[in-house]
Amino acid sequence: MQTLLVSKKDGIGRIQFHRPEVRNAVNLQMMTELEQVIAEWERDPELKVIVFSGDERVFVSGGDVREFHQRETKEEIYPIMSRMGRLLERIDQLDCLTIAAVEGIAVGGGCEIVTSCDLCLASEKAQFGFIQVHLHITTGWGGAGRLFRKLGAGQALSLLLTGERISAREAYELQLVDRLYPADRFNEEVEMFVKQVASVPGKVIQTYKQIAKMGRNYPSTYQMEAESCSELWESPEHRQQVEAFLKRTGRSS
Repeated sequence: MQTLLVSKKDGIGRIQFHRPEVRNAVNLQMMTELEQVIAEWERDPELKVIVFSGDERVFVSGGDVREFHQRETKEEIYPIMSRMGRLLERIDQLDCLTIAAVEGIAVGGGCEIVTSCDLCLASEKAQFGFIQVHLHITTGWGGAGRLFRKLGAGQALSLLLTGERISAREAYELQLVDRLYPADRFNEEVEMFVKQVASVPGKVIQTYKQIAKMGRNYPSTYQMEAESCSELWESPEHRQQVEAFLKRTGRSS
């Protein structure tokens, strides 16, 4: 694996996003590796919990802007958006419990990954933001639909349309974050919680997840979001915002 650090032991799978040079941005290689891991693990009846994490600075900063923007048209970008949307939908539908352990910043597609997990455990220093609107696009991986299911229309629309970054405490109060831990004890607290959950019979986890999904009123929306994001992708406004972003971050060619 080039972009992920992966391990599995005692019914617990761990996937760490590992592209620190670009703030753990998702590229095609990461998609491929994540698909491979999920394809293997979704067939494992002994697996009870999967923990997704980044590093102490960044969980995931979104899609790799420089790599993805080699595709300029809707026809070129839609297969990528839809592919990642399908992958997050598979994660959302896993029988085992999925946990996003967010120690640093989760923005853009990073927040979409968070919403695909059953639970989000966050450090008090973490930050969250659906910043896609600042690039004049929508979510593209199904994150908006999952956010509506989790928070309700009012709170979700506020986050999606302002693109503001919020603190871990604010995210906890909105119920985007399920458990909030002190920064200096984050890893220890996550480990204790994960081991506690992994001690539960797998059938119990699976049953409660099925019951939880029965209460969801919104259908899957990743295809709609991929379509919308791909249409906006080729707009001049989006291209201008991306060029400005690349210049600010020193990644322009």
